[in-house]
Amino acid sequence: MKKSLIISLGVATVLLLSGTFVGYAMMNKEITVTFSDQDKKIKTDVFNGTLAEALADEGYNPAKLKKQYKPNHPWDKPIQKDSSIHLTCNCTVSLKVGGKDPIKTKTLQTTVGDFLKEQKVKTEKSDQMNATLDQKITNDMMIVIDKIEKRVKKKVEFTDFPVKKQEDPDLPKGEKKVTQKGKKGKVIYEVTALYKNGKAMVTDQKKIEEIKPVAEIVKVGSGEVEDEKEDTQLASTSGSRIAGLKYKKSLSMQATGYTHTGNPTATGAMPRRGTVAVDPRVIPLGTQLYIPGYGRAVAQDTGGAVKGNIIDLFFETRQEAVQWGRRNVTVYILE
Repeated sequence: MKKSLIISLGVATVLLLSGTFVGYAMMNKEITVTFSDQDKKIKTDVFNGTLAEALADEGYNPAKLKKQYKPNHPWDKPIQKDSSIHLTCNCTVSLKVGGKDPIKTKTLQTTVGDFLKEQKVKTEKSDQMNATLDQKITNDMMIVIDKIEKRVKKKVEFTDFPVKKQEDPDLPKGEKKVTQKGKKGKVIYEVTALYKNGKAMVTDQKKIEEIKPVAEIVKVGSGEVEDEKEDTQLASTSGSRIAGLKYKKSLSMQATGYTHTGNPTATGAMPRRGTVAVDPRVIPLGTQLYIPGYGRAVAQDTGGAVKGNIIDLFFETRQEAVQWGRRNVTVYILE
């Protein structure tokens, strides 16, 4: 009788202990906690407790964590099953774009790329960043985006043309005549500049084209020049030459310049370069002339102010006539 009672009590004790163990096992849950801004994981058991209590048991300050993180399971709700719980950092991030002052903001985004999308900031391939797009967002992080721009333009530098002088015995000594106008050359460069946030960093240039200058050719007279006479009378010098042309007489005169008036000359022809207005009493109309600095000419016109030792030389433009002005010349009467 006593033996049966002892066995029965033993069985009852075993059953009671087994139930307690099963109940404990049912209430004890295993959780894994991860952080969006950290690589570490926390694995722990929770006996009918909350997330805050589980982290407190692991040595964390729940009050501090609640300010910093947003979990996918309520902080103070009992954990009913084995779980993987993720804490997303509500991080403070400073963003500096294009050299402007940084802007500080809070974000729950977990990567730099997602954060920039949230801030509606577009990046270019040429941009320089201090972080990668897949880098984790951490608290008090500073993201810097420098804008790099390449600008290409052309630069032209002009080069002076050389002047080549050639002696000409057909021109009076000291007289000059431009037979070919000079033209400046130019060198064209391609200039490439890199700008960082609008400020030039590196500038490079390379020559892409060169146009050589065209020399100016000036003929310088080396022939003899007859002395100018002090009076206005015709002097006989038959057989002499000026600019390779035979002349029979020379005359010291004052020469002025005029241009188109729309009227024909006194001889009926329209004026052109080489037309000269004279006093017919001094130089008959139709006379072939040579005037140093002006060239060959024909006495074809007259004028109210053209009297005595004055001649008026025709120029195609008013600018040329003004440039000539009034000067003393020796007029050569050609044979």
